[in-house]
Amino acid sequence: MFNTIQVICSSEKDRLILAGIFRNLGADAVFSNDLNDALSIFEKARPAAVFIADGGEPPAEIQLRELRRAAPFIPLIPLLKRRDASRAVDLMKAGALDCAQSPWTEEELRPLYRKALNLGGTVLELDSFALRRRRRSLALALAAAFGFAGFAGGLYYGFHKFSPHAPPPDSFHLPYSHPSGIVIKKDSVLISDWYSQALYEHGGKNFGIRRVTSLPDLTPVAMTASQDALWLTGTNGAVEKRLLDAGYTRVSKTAAFSPAPDSACFDGLYFWTANSAAGTIVKRMPGDALAEMRTFKYPGQKLAALACDARFLWVADPALKGLVKLSLDDPERILSKTELDVYASRALRITAMASKDGTIWFAGEDGDKGIAFRRNEPK
Repeated sequence: MFNTIQVICSSEKDRLILAGIFRNLGADAVFSNDLNDALSIFEKARPAAVFIADGGEPPAEIQLRELRRAAPFIPLIPLLKRRDASRAVDLMKAGALDCAQSPWTEEELRPLYRKALNLGGTVLELDSFALRRRRRSLALALAAAFGFAGFAGGLYYGFHKFSPHAPPPDSFHLPYSHPSGIVIKKDSVLISDWYSQALYEHGGKNFGIRRVTSLPDLTPVAMTASQDALWLTGTNGAVEKRLLDAGYTRVSKTAAFSPAPDSACFDGLYFWTANSAAGTIVKRMPGDALAEMRTFKYPGQKLAALACDARFLWVADPALKGLVKLSLDDPERILSKTELDVYASRALRITAMASKDGTIWFAGEDGDKGIAFRRNEPK
């Protein structure tokens, strides 16, 4: 594996820390004190990726720009010295592949290092002599390819015109890695991401992104919707009510709940929140304050995410490797348990759920990738 990486870091203390981490990851790290030093040895080192310690001179944004000029496709990963989701988003907009949050540990850098190597690619060199010799063959091949393309196009058109349409896919990779809430709308899917502090609206057919709404003053860890509002839970345990307008305008905010909810849903009459660490489910009155009515203990093994509809509560349970159905009247009683095939991936963490028209939607993290998928409601 091509495992040479370049690290731009002026602090001797930080270089010692990073040298130990990358050594354990199996990387051949080449260190540079500053941008000029990095550019001078860039061609000689030929790294698969560049890691940039934030806080040096020039700023990371300028280093990203200059490195992008020198190598447009090389993965660039800033190393943030303090946890700052908004700064991470700004750096990724400036050209960073991803950002490592503080503190720098082997667990934090391992997925980013692997992602960078997977995108690093392989250097190819053209044999121009062989290319000249095959120029005539290439021309004949192109002619044959155009002919085949015409035939294939006609075949494709006829097949799609006279054949039934294939069902839409049930699983989608997300262009962000930390989904925290999911709401199913009429013809789109809304997903919150806590790391980028944003709401992503996806098209219902191809799951392409239609709109992104930034939430600079909120880190969303749970989300649900009622008939006329969107409800977002922040890291401090407070739940914000927002209008369903273009900017999701905030109209009210509850007191901070303890323990802080990391799942939420609305069954059409009552709101429900859950805390995965405590394994508790709370039934709440509708209204701006979401006053607590009663707290229940989850009867399964591990509560990862919660959803509900007008009939049941649904829980993703990684310990049971399945979907658990609970009664709305008595959430401490399990009605059924259904195995989820996606739990075959040991890296999967389901972090959000929603129930709509007989379909259960899930969002979560699979390694260093975000994923959304759906399954028919078990009978």
